[in-house]
Amino acid sequence: MKNLRGRNYIYQMLVLFGALALGICLFFVLFYMDNIRAGFRSILRILMPFIYGAAIAYLLKPVCNVLERWFTKLLSGKKGSRSARLAGPLSVFASILIGILVVAALLMMVIPQVLRSLGGLVVLIQKNLDKFVDWITQYTDEQSVLIHYIENISEGLSDKLGLWIQQEVLPHLQNLVTGVTSGVASLVTVFSNLFIGVIVAVYLLGSRKKFAMQSRLILFSIVKEKWANRIINEITYADRMFGGFINGMLLDSAIIGCICFIFTSIVNVPYGLLVSVTVGVTNLIPFFGPYLGAIPSALLILMVSPVKCIIFLVFIMVLQQIDGNIINPRILGNVTGLSSFWVLFSILFFGGVFGFIGMIIGVPVFAVIYDVVKKLVRWGLRRRGKAALVSEYRSAYPEEEEERKKTVRRSHLKDHSARK
Repeated sequence: MKNLRGRNYIYQMLVLFGALALGICLFFVLFYMDNIRAGFRSILRILMPFIYGAAIAYLLKPVCNVLERWFTKLLSGKKGSRSARLAGPLSVFASILIGILVVAALLMMVIPQVLRSLGGLVVLIQKNLDKFVDWITQYTDEQSVLIHYIENISEGLSDKLGLWIQQEVLPHLQNLVTGVTSGVASLVTVFSNLFIGVIVAVYLLGSRKKFAMQSRLILFSIVKEKWANRIINEITYADRMFGGFINGMLLDSAIIGCICFIFTSIVNVPYGLLVSVTVGVTNLIPFFGPYLGAIPSALLILMVSPVKCIIFLVFIMVLQQIDGNIINPRILGNVTGLSSFWVLFSILFFGGVFGFIGMIIGVPVFAVIYDVVKKLVRWGLRRRGKAALVSEYRSAYPEEEEERKKTVRRSHLKDHSARK
């Protein structure tokens, strides 16, 4: 009895000590939040080449796997032979080369067209402004109040522009030069990080199987086999979720961009390539993407031809219906298993936290979190003898269970084809 009381006393003391330590740590975290945030930014800035490299390697991993199987069959068909060992390095080199060529081709096609479109847009704005002034002059008397009002506004704008240049721009010219210099330095840093990231991607792709085996050894050395297998299954699910979703969205956006470019070329819609690239890129964002790309593109076309703008809007509506009901389900299916509400929530939340990138990766990230929470809830119900509630929920919403079975069946088929 005394031993039991002693153990309870020690347990209570440990709990009290842990609560006090946690409170002190929380106080220091809140008090030094700015320093912690600055340190986190510094670490993130140092690791940025590795982040770029990991992202490039992850996107090129499916291509590298396909090329490695193809090179293995082409060289010898036997993994143990000396010639088959060249399949790994050749697949890494070929996948990196393919990625570089694709990006270079896109930039060579898009950048000149974007520059020409921006130059034409500036000229178009100036022409429309001149036409507006001529129209006002044509339909109004030279002595009218409107003409005098416009002249006063233009003179006032000219005077204010001169004062703004003298009082604001010239005194702060040094800051402007410093800002331009820092912008150029930031651009150079981004390109250097991308260059190092490509090198990191080469190492990651070449050692991806080795790193996976090392991670497996570390995991099994830390936790029990049961929990290690569960963690591996969850990581596999997350990899399948991210890979399937991101690669599927990239393919879907490329198809939508190509269809849009073909249509704009046939109908002779102004700024066809720029509009198609905008529609294709914004289509990466679920739910909001089509509207984010169509609205500015329609306004751009409207400045040249209102009729072509209406045709473009009708085409976008038809294209999005085809994409939502035919193309996207064929490529992705319901990979995430999320309802429309949670898709909307994940886009808004992660987009607000991480910006444009968050809007793209928000859906698969939340799908993984949703799956973990769902498994924890089911585990807790089974532990407390309430597993019947799960069956009751499934019978109340059978469509979710049917969709879950379809998703599992598709994932098994993909895994089987990948092993082949």
